[in-house]
Amino acid sequence: MLTLARLRVRTLGWLLLGLMLASMIGLRYQVGTDWYNYIGGYYDPSRTMSLLDALTASDPAFVLLNWVTTHLGVGIWLVNSFAGVVFVTGLIRFVRRLPEPLLAFTAAIPYVGIVVAMNYTRQAVAIGFVLWALPYLYDRRIARYLITIFIAATFHKSAVIFLPLVALASDRNKLGVVLVALFSAVFGYFVLLSEYINGLVNQYVASGYSQASQGAPFRVAMDALPAIVLLLARHRLQMNPVEKRVWIWISLASLVAMVLVFRAPTAVDRVALYFSPIQFVIASYIPRLITTNSRVLIRAVTITVYAGVLYVWLNYAANSYAWFPYQFYPLAG
Repeated sequence: MLTLARLRVRTLGWLLLGLMLASMIGLRYQVGTDWYNYIGGYYDPSRTMSLLDALTASDPAFVLLNWVTTHLGVGIWLVNSFAGVVFVTGLIRFVRRLPEPLLAFTAAIPYVGIVVAMNYTRQAVAIGFVLWALPYLYDRRIARYLITIFIAATFHKSAVIFLPLVALASDRNKLGVVLVALFSAVFGYFVLLSEYINGLVNQYVASGYSQASQGAPFRVAMDALPAIVLLLARHRLQMNPVEKRVWIWISLASLVAMVLVFRAPTAVDRVALYFSPIQFVIASYIPRLITTNSRVLIRAVTITVYAGVLYVWLNYAANSYAWFPYQFYPLAG
């Protein structure tokens, strides 16, 4: 309920809040539907890999992280803790640029913080780096933005979709920036995607797995609704020009995803995870967009909506059983 008022959280407060969430993500035990998939698909195989094999694998940074962890002789908790720290650090850096950071942080918890960060470990790391990178783009620090996105893509190659956004970074010398964006996108494709593109298409579009994401339309709709709000209210948002352009394009992408999700639910669902920060943005701006004498009421409604999202997921989602009981490493395993 602290977010009912617009509170100023100092650095120590964010540190404690981030440490608590990162610990919940990183020190979980047998939580999430992909728990055993990550152990069987990444952690255990890395024991017998050479360093060269790890560096040349798909998503090499994540494989290397597992390789280091297994060769140090520590458990999967170190991999998950790294993911938790990266995700939470990126999230806090991102929301602190918004007008109501604590409200944005609250909006991030029910789906992205619990469902994504406590299950899709590779993508949680990638999303953390993307959230860290976006303020670089707002400030036109193009080199830092590109480097951070490339790092994100080495954990989960789908993060390359953020490379072309660098074209939005300048009002002057547009041709130069567009060429940089084009080169970065082509480079990212050939370095990170080209060798695996056929397998990805077969897995996420052509195979039976392409229809495996239950509830994908509802999750994509969670991005599409705030996207509509942003597009309708874009002239009233107090953002710098680059930031506004970024979120207009992500809003349009979210609406396209809403159309495509019925054809390839799993593929669209995975990509749309990167659009989910549109929810944090609108949650943070909504008290300024609605004319009312009581912004406390608007904050209360926003919190209630996301509490409802969490309640519905916990009680009605097909896979929520995998989060019960929540087990913590010091107390389990």
